[in-house]
Amino acid sequence: LQRQVKREWSPNRVWRQHDPYGNVYGVKDRYTTLQVTLRANGSLQKLHVARSSGLEFYDEEAVRAMNAAGPFPNPPEGLKDEDGLIHFRFGFYFEITSGELRFIRPELPNLPGMN
Repeated sequence: LQRQVKREWSPNRVWRQHDPYGNVYGVKDRYTTLQVTLRANGSLQKLHVARSSGLEFYDEEAVRAMNAAGPFPNPPEGLKDEDGLIHFRFGFYFEITSGELRFIRPELPNLPGMN
């Protein structure tokens, strides 16, 4: 999932489009969390911003990347909730001062054998 999303996510591009010199939004690091719901086949059922970075265009880029990355193959059966869907949060972290792009580990259900 992370590899697929990473191939699609382009925060540098959208940042430069909106503030090429860092004069409008400054150089504050940005973090967006998405609430994701997958169907059993790995396709996205629902997606919304659970925690905004404070910049709509940056949040929209996180949503766009997640949508473009799907569907996600072979979700483990053990991740399904009682409703047959997989629910988790996925964090996008853009360290603007260094240009570093990171994903914050998705919050997944506490399953046996997974720490």
